[in-house]
Amino acid sequence: MEWIFRWLRSYLTCRLKGGDMERFFNLCRYQGIECWDMSFEEGVCRCCMYLEDFWKIRPFARKTRVRVRIEKRCGLAFFMNFLRRRKGWCIGMAGCIAILCFLSAHIWKMEFYGNSYYTDERLTKYLDAAEGISFGIWKTKIDGPLLEENLRLTFPDISWVSVRMEGTSLIVELEEMVKYDASAREQVLPRYICASEEGEIVSMVTRSGVPEVTIGNTVRKGELMIDGVMEILDESMTVAESIPVGADGDIWAKVTENYSKTYPASQESRNYGRAVRKFTLSIGGHTVTFGKNPYENDGEMSYDHLTEFYNWWPGIYVQADIFRPYTNIPSWTSFSQLKSRAESELSDLIHEFEEKGVQILENNVKILMYEDRVEAAGNFVLIKPIGEGTDILPEDTQNDEIGETDEYNGNDD
Repeated sequence: MEWIFRWLRSYLTCRLKGGDMERFFNLCRYQGIECWDMSFEEGVCRCCMYLEDFWKIRPFARKTRVRVRIEKRCGLAFFMNFLRRRKGWCIGMAGCIAILCFLSAHIWKMEFYGNSYYTDERLTKYLDAAEGISFGIWKTKIDGPLLEENLRLTFPDISWVSVRMEGTSLIVELEEMVKYDASAREQVLPRYICASEEGEIVSMVTRSGVPEVTIGNTVRKGELMIDGVMEILDESMTVAESIPVGADGDIWAKVTENYSKTYPASQESRNYGRAVRKFTLSIGGHTVTFGKNPYENDGEMSYDHLTEFYNWWPGIYVQADIFRPYTNIPSWTSFSQLKSRAESELSDLIHEFEEKGVQILENNVKILMYEDRVEAAGNFVLIKPIGEGTDILPEDTQNDEIGETDEYNGNDD
């Protein structure tokens, strides 16, 4: 705290040289002049003293022939002198403090905690429409206890609510009542595993459910492979009860996957012109637009439209629209570059198969070069998992079961 009092009294950092310094400091001490932070180096002494004491050392310096120079000025007196010479700086500082105090007296952010059924958007709209609380409202206009009571009356599912203000934020903490419907009970739905694509099954492990296919069978896409409903038969071998147990298992099949990609040699590239920007400033519910889209009514000009949003402050947004005109210019790519690109993408696909654990039995993809394009075409023979879980019985299987039921009932229509 001592440096604060010294700053308020104002002090100087002085440089002393020559003469009888020892006698000079003895005279200062005799007159009660305080000196601190003293240092001596190469015949030069530096020390600090108060501003009012500096005017008292002139006769001592003349008597001892010590030359005194001021190196640094610190303290309130010098700061006030600085302010008197820079009135614009003082006005700007006062304006900044006034703006800071003005903005700090408003609410610029709303936070909700503990809500799950009532969303933040719904609560924000309620505060704006019913309570008149929106971004930029004065803090003094918010009655916390009254707002808590209105929230409980408006939303009966809220059992407890607390409203408080921290800085420029309005914080609403609430708890919602959990409703329990005794009549509603959890339904266990059967789960089926169907084929995601056509192939020949080479490996099958069933952990739960009834397998409908075996190793060596060829399945089509969407065909049921593991049934998640277990049927219990009675003594007469009729279905007494169907229990949904869920289907779980790993099914691997040999599939043929086609591959085809075309790389045209003649393409179009874009030559962009100078970009034009339009800015929209939104403060609360008011917007101001600077600039316009010069190509909006030009049907022959093609341009890209890029939109960027900047959130400077809660309730204050800036939207920047960038319009870049362009013209299409035909370009030609060499066949060597196209071939390298095709080989690179094919290599990436093979690497992706290996990362997924897919076994490649045959790679029948060939890269062909024509007059105006390069094509990569062929197929892969793979061993991959094809099981796909679903909670809905495939339509084909449902039709088959309906047909079997009609035949059993003797309906030939």
